[in-house]
Amino acid sequence: MLLILLSALATAGCANQAALSEQAALPPPPVYASPPSTPFSTRTRNGYVSPTATNIPKRAVAPPPHIPTRIAIAPRALSRDPAALHEFQRGIAYIAVKREQYRSADSQRALDKLFATGANYISVLVTWYQTDIHSTDIAPSPDTPTDEELAFVIDYARAHGVKVLLKPQLDLLHDKKHWRGEIQFDNETDWQMWFTAYRKFILHYARFAQAQGVQEFAVGTELYATTTRAADWRALIRAVRQEYTGLLTYAANHSGEEVRVQFWDDLDFIGVNVFYHLTNYRTPTMPQILEGWAMPVRQLTSLHRAFPNQPIIFTEVGYPSMDLASAWPWNWQRNGAVDLEEQAMLYEGLFQTWWRHPERPWFRGMFIWNWLADPNQGGLKDADFTPHGKPAEEILKLYYQMPDSAANQTTTAK
Repeated sequence: MLLILLSALATAGCANQAALSEQAALPPPPVYASPPSTPFSTRTRNGYVSPTATNIPKRAVAPPPHIPTRIAIAPRALSRDPAALHEFQRGIAYIAVKREQYRSADSQRALDKLFATGANYISVLVTWYQTDIHSTDIAPSPDTPTDEELAFVIDYARAHGVKVLLKPQLDLLHDKKHWRGEIQFDNETDWQMWFTAYRKFILHYARFAQAQGVQEFAVGTELYATTTRAADWRALIRAVRQEYTGLLTYAANHSGEEVRVQFWDDLDFIGVNVFYHLTNYRTPTMPQILEGWAMPVRQLTSLHRAFPNQPIIFTEVGYPSMDLASAWPWNWQRNGAVDLEEQAMLYEGLFQTWWRHPERPWFRGMFIWNWLADPNQGGLKDADFTPHGKPAEEILKLYYQMPDSAANQTTTAK
């Protein structure tokens, strides 16, 4: 059924269209080879097996109840329990872009749809800002969600048996030429001023996470140029541990930061925001997508060997439903034609490579990027990252709703 659906969508969503206008910051589009132009349902895939072909039973997912107001649930006492990482995390990144969105009626409906995928974790994003990459001011903006909004989402997830990774991050308020990974300073005074401001920011949310009983907490996200200062980060992590007793991670960027970070052994698991370049093809085949994963698999396997006591979790991973998604999966500012088929194939390639793979028991799950606080997000004409209302959502559900026994049998057969 899934293959028939994808085939029917090929005409509307296929990417063999006019050349796209790429973001100026990107290199010129490469010259693409001409892969087979046959529909997805008949394309030769050399060993690609859809999970629909094996009649794998789905995990039972009860319809979520509608809870109109915040649930008064007393916070649980947290403990640092690495054994909790034995549970495979079927996560989705939940985000809001405006204040008050997280605790709106639309947010509740969006969360109900998210929980129906079979997810057992969500990450909740909250963003503060600094002016530019050289400033030491860190503060919320008018769009930053309040603690009460975050608590609403956390309570709502808990009521549905879903655990939470709280993920604070920084963005730049008035610096469109750079991104958070370029935050850096040319003298020690400014570095220490920045770490002081950052510590105040992150400790606020560490205390909040402790009070709310949040199971996992990220001490940082994609601060590439700062993480060379391992001693400062180790001191920050020690300070966080004084306030928060759950599991800690850092969400490293996929572009080399993940293997450069030296303080993974101070954390409970390695977090990687995974948007690796996988192919140079406008319309990739499944074998080309799977081949594109070979280098990241080797790189992350080497990372695990360097830090064998810290399992690896993808704190973000996803693809836009857009032409060339396999070439530029990280670029959220790019414009392109809708390509539902490519997004669906990339999801299948992700799961085939990483889902409970017997050779990679150290890999403990992922958080799909992303799911908005909007029940009407996505759909067949949408080119953004959300899988909602697209063939990719059906693939997500097939894996996330797969019973553990069936999942283990599937990976053993790979």
